[in-house]
Amino acid sequence: MTDDVPTVSIAAVPATEHTVVERLLQLYLHDFSAFADAADPYGKVSDAGLFAYDHLDAYWHEPGREALLLWIGPDLAGFALVNTWSASGRGTDKAIAEFFVLRKYRRTGVGRHAACAILQSRPAVWEIAVAHYNQPAQLFWQAVIATLDGYTSDVLTGDDERWSGPIWRLTPDRQRAPAHNT
Repeated sequence: MTDDVPTVSIAAVPATEHTVVERLLQLYLHDFSAFADAADPYGKVSDAGLFAYDHLDAYWHEPGREALLLWIGPDLAGFALVNTWSASGRGTDKAIAEFFVLRKYRRTGVGRHAACAILQSRPAVWEIAVAHYNQPAQLFWQAVIATLDGYTSDVLTGDDERWSGPIWRLTPDRQRAPAHNT
C-alpha cells in the first residue's frame, strides 16, 4: 500500500441515484465473468447485452441492506453492497455482499482503505464470504483483515451448500451479544 493514497470516502447511495450502482455493477459482473466456464450459464449476458443481478432494488427497500459508493477525492472509484445474509449460517449483523474497485485504482491501497473504512465505521459482527474460485479477492480480503484494527477475525470454511469458499467472520474487540440474523 502506498503512503500517498488519496482520500477515500464512502457515501450511501440514495434511491434516486441507483443507476450509478447498476452501471458499476455491469463492470463488476464483467470482471467476474472471467471465472465462469464457457458452458456455465453464469457470466452470460441477456439479449440486451446486460448481466443480470437479482434483488439489486432490495438495497433501497429492505432493512439491513445498504448500497455504498467509493470515492477518491472527487472521483468515483467503486461500490459496495452490504446486507445481513450469513454465509456461515451462524447469523451476522452485516455482510459484504459485493465489493468493487475500478481497475484503475486496484493495487494502490484504495480498496483496502475503503474496505477498512466501511468495516470500522459500522462496528458489528461481519461476514465476508469469498467464492472458492476467486483467488484475487481472497488475497485482497486477507490483506484487508491483516491491517484492520478493532476486530478479531476467524476464517471459516463454507459447507459447499450454503457457501463454497472462505468466510471471514469479524467480531468487534469489545464484547457484544452474538448476532442472530440469518
